[in-house]
Amino acid sequence: MLVIYSDKIVLPDKIFSGYIKIQDNYIQSIDKSITKEEEKYLTDLSGTTIMAGIININSNNMNKNDLYDMNTLRFTNKLRVIEYSYAAGGVSTLYHGINLSEKNIKSEHEKGKTMEIMQFIKDYNNSPISLIDNKTHLKFQIHSVKTMDDVKLMLDENLLDFVSYDLLTNYKNNNLYKDLYMQSFLQDELNLTEEKADKVIERIRELRGESNIDELAYLIKYAHFRGVKVCTSEYKSADKIYKEFKDTTDIITLTSENCKENISKDIYFKLINTSKALEKCTDEYLSDGKVIISSDREPSELLICLNKMADKIGLKDAVKTATKNPADALGIEDRGEIKEGNIADIIAFKTFDEEPIVVNMIKSGKEVFKINI
Repeated sequence: MLVIYSDKIVLPDKIFSGYIKIQDNYIQSIDKSITKEEEKYLTDLSGTTIMAGIININSNNMNKNDLYDMNTLRFTNKLRVIEYSYAAGGVSTLYHGINLSEKNIKSEHEKGKTMEIMQFIKDYNNSPISLIDNKTHLKFQIHSVKTMDDVKLMLDENLLDFVSYDLLTNYKNNNLYKDLYMQSFLQDELNLTEEKADKVIERIRELRGESNIDELAYLIKYAHFRGVKVCTSEYKSADKIYKEFKDTTDIITLTSENCKENISKDIYFKLINTSKALEKCTDEYLSDGKVIISSDREPSELLICLNKMADKIGLKDAVKTATKNPADALGIEDRGEIKEGNIADIIAFKTFDEEPIVVNMIKSGKEVFKINI
């Protein structure tokens, strides 16, 4: 058993002063008092802010090209460095972003290496040395149906915890020389005017895009069938899939371009990186309750960002953007907030010179990170 006291516990509906009682891996109760027997298990964290562990869904700290020639020991050390840095930033669940690029599509060897890395993360997460929950996040670019076949294979192998797609609208550039050749053929061999040839090529591009939209829609349905959530920055494609196929991505990544769109607040969660979370594209979304903040490379920015957001929307709602909201978006039912029955993923931090410092992390009911200040 473990009992934690603080005079500032961030609960879903209030800031509470009292005790969190943890039994095995779970939060047993949250009370104003404890018994004499429970005092034996007390950790006094007075003067710290207690909140649920952060769920960071968009890390880019793992450079796959640097990992291809790594042996098991070096890869383990790489993961340890990454997870310690995030634990120090208050992250208890981390989604490691791995890119499936155009190069990977063409090379079975590269695809195999991607799958090998995903499997290693899965195996490492189940080992006793794992400090936090390490999850996989596959990022892929839509270039062809072959891309989606590769993603489906990884879903079938249970290698993916989260997927996101991008660059759906880049077909024109991807097929530039193919289209130029076709246009020349239409004009020289079929004697079409340049204007008519342009119209034919434009229609080919439209059909190419529509074909991939159809395939993408079924891939999203399949990912959902496998229990995996989907994210994109391509709001227009997500909106089209929602209207035509009655299914859609779960999260929209806000960018300087799509933040100008009137993104439906009751359908999508909105993902914002900490580097942009307090800039112009965020303000109109902060109050809708479906904002997720994430750090792609600087885990220490998360709590700093939360503190600044708390000045605008209050501490409870700010904390939800990094805990409850990502848990809801990813379908995680037993994490993301401090309440009875949830897994005990809890962090405690103090603020020094306006900078929050994590002093304690409890992961699945066990103290895994602590510094004495």
